[in-house]
Amino acid sequence: MDIDKAFATVIEAKKVMNDIYSEMYGNAYNVTARGVIYDCAADDGIGGYAPLWTDKVQFGMWTPDDGGGDGEEGSIPTIGFWKNTYARVRKANLFLENIDRAQGSEEDKVLMKAQVRFLRAFFYEELIRRFGGVIILDHSVDPNNYTELTNQPRNTFEESVEWVCNELETAARDLPSNVAATPNKVGMATSAACYACIARLRLQAASPLFNTDSPVSSEYTDIQCYMNYDKSRWRKVVEACKKVMDDPTYSLESPQSEPDDPELEPGTWEYYYRKFVDRQFKYTPEIIWLSHPTIDGRWEGVNAMWRNRTENGFHWMNGSYQLAMEFEMYPSGLMPSDPESGYDFTNAKQGEDRDPRFKATLAFPGAKYDKYTYQPWAGGSDSNNHGWAEAVLTGICLQKYIDPMFSDSDPNNGGRGNCRRNFTRIFALNELLLNFAEAQNELDATPSQAVYDAVNQIRNRVGMPDLPTGLTQDEMRKKIWHERRVELAFEDFRFFDIRRWRIAEEVMNGKYIQGYDVPKPQDGGFYNIVNVKRPLIFQKKDYLFPLGTSEILMNPALQQNPNWPKLSTACLLYTSPSPRD
Repeated sequence: MDIDKAFATVIEAKKVMNDIYSEMYGNAYNVTARGVIYDCAADDGIGGYAPLWTDKVQFGMWTPDDGGGDGEEGSIPTIGFWKNTYARVRKANLFLENIDRAQGSEEDKVLMKAQVRFLRAFFYEELIRRFGGVIILDHSVDPNNYTELTNQPRNTFEESVEWVCNELETAARDLPSNVAATPNKVGMATSAACYACIARLRLQAASPLFNTDSPVSSEYTDIQCYMNYDKSRWRKVVEACKKVMDDPTYSLESPQSEPDDPELEPGTWEYYYRKFVDRQFKYTPEIIWLSHPTIDGRWEGVNAMWRNRTENGFHWMNGSYQLAMEFEMYPSGLMPSDPESGYDFTNAKQGEDRDPRFKATLAFPGAKYDKYTYQPWAGGSDSNNHGWAEAVLTGICLQKYIDPMFSDSDPNNGGRGNCRRNFTRIFALNELLLNFAEAQNELDATPSQAVYDAVNQIRNRVGMPDLPTGLTQDEMRKKIWHERRVELAFEDFRFFDIRRWRIAEEVMNGKYIQGYDVPKPQDGGFYNIVNVKRPLIFQKKDYLFPLGTSEILMNPALQQNPNWPKLSTACLLYTSPSPRD
């Protein structure tokens, strides 16, 4: 980068800032760009096309040296995510160090600095989410300064969390609370996005994996967790959430409001779906921050997950039968496993007897969409008979993100399958409400009305009944966990949730992803529920991501996360003598 040219004027500096924003559109943070969802490396699904990195994680085969990217199909986001994030941080540091030299409006410079400060903090939040304590660099490192480049220890977990939260608090002071009314600023950082980021990080930090005096591994130090339990950490989550919840410009959209598409009737699953993915993009009042670029004033975006539902059996992400069974009956709110529910998994009620989020999230056998019927059984239009031997594994396909009005066979669809241009919500009010409910419940000896209200808002907007009253703290905790799994399905939450709750070993290790017996025809045993592939493996080391061997070799002060090899066999590439020696 030519610093003098890049920061000659505010106009030129904005190009640098926009380049930092563009980091949000790639694989690292944009689930629709990545296509491969973290949750399919947990217990909510399984990759249906090999080789996908999710298999390596689910079956205990990943290493510190897997992957060089941020999570494209075959690349586990380990060493690549660490390295690439610090490249993003360097961009931000260079901007913050040089923006004041730019000629132009001082007001513009203040606003730009706040945005880049937010982006840098967000990058760090995502690092902490995966690795624990990180190396805090608030300045650009001179590439010629070998000592600084190779002698950087990790900050403690507490130092890392507090630095990021302080940065976000600082950025929030100079950012608007909402940009929905300013179309050309949609996607810009706001003070609400700052507090949403604080809430997500504080929730992570207050959770059992980190907020504990009995770490998950005896090798944990203050780099991986606090090494003590402090109940007040939950209160900091509540405080951050309320900064957004108390802002009247943010609210959940009601399914009873006037539909944007006159073809859709309020209260239907299609209507709920349109609130999540709108055909003609609309910035709804529940969106806090999103990743979505514009080109010449027109909304453009990234490819939606076209690989996840086509009429030739090409499925990348299979939902698990376990996840499907988490969606309650409608309108009773009973779990399908409840003998009183009347649930029959071979029925053809098109999801009308289930939580509306069910059909909007998962394409289940026989499900009818506008121009499409999902047929994963042998001989069906989505079966493995079409040549993708490892595609349809569970008979349950990802529907979220995929436009129900599009079809592979539609000649007006430009050969893009059921793909559409899409955006990714990074922060939204539904997550904030659930973050608040979880934290407030941990503070209450008995669940308060505020906890009920937060969860019921989310349930009521899709027509699901209120939670039963009189719940204990533990019962409410499980209800909140359930609601997160359903409401935030396939948005990269489940993977991290089961880790921060310290239940990943319980829900994964030795268990199978389950699904329908897809090699059988519809009337010949297809509806038998079977185990898919082999047992899942989750070890204590898997609670945190490993640091790559190359990073540790370059920086001896860098501490590897517990139970991962400090130096893998890859180091032999650097140390083995040549055959001629």
